[in-house]
Amino acid sequence: MWGCRLKTAAALGFPLLISASAALAQEREWSFDTGGEDAYLVFGVPETDDVGVSFWCAVGTGEIRIFLPEAGEKLASDKPVKVDIGVGADHFTLDGTTAPNAESGSTSTEVHIETSNPLVPALSAADRFTVKIGKEESVFPLEGADFDSLLRVCSRS
Repeated sequence: MWGCRLKTAAALGFPLLISASAALAQEREWSFDTGGEDAYLVFGVPETDDVGVSFWCAVGTGEIRIFLPEAGEKLASDKPVKVDIGVGADHFTLDGTTAPNAESGSTSTEVHIETSNPLVPALSAADRFTVKIGKEESVFPLEGADFDSLLRVCSRS
């Protein structure tokens, strides 16, 4: 009797386990969104806090901020830091600032650039880019990244 119930429970629970695992294994993707006075181009898992990198701005300011939520565990917080971004054969060295990331126990980094910075069209034309901060290096795909919309919304009116 218990063997039959156990088999039935296993048969019913297995599909639920598979669907839960699929949801947990969802991959990061690019999404563009505007919310009131800000615009966001985020590479992450939708409807979660899992973000690899984000570009955002206050609408019409002419400035874009690049945010890396987990830039490195060994970075000191609230310090200036050099951020090297590689896009194809081009390399851009930018000045960033670190901040503690309480959620992950890591350090976040943010960089400010003007919408006229040559990094933006380079990202629009590439299929991936790298970010290097100290010894930490990350590679991000660009398929599906809508930099044209971000640039349109962020540029000075």
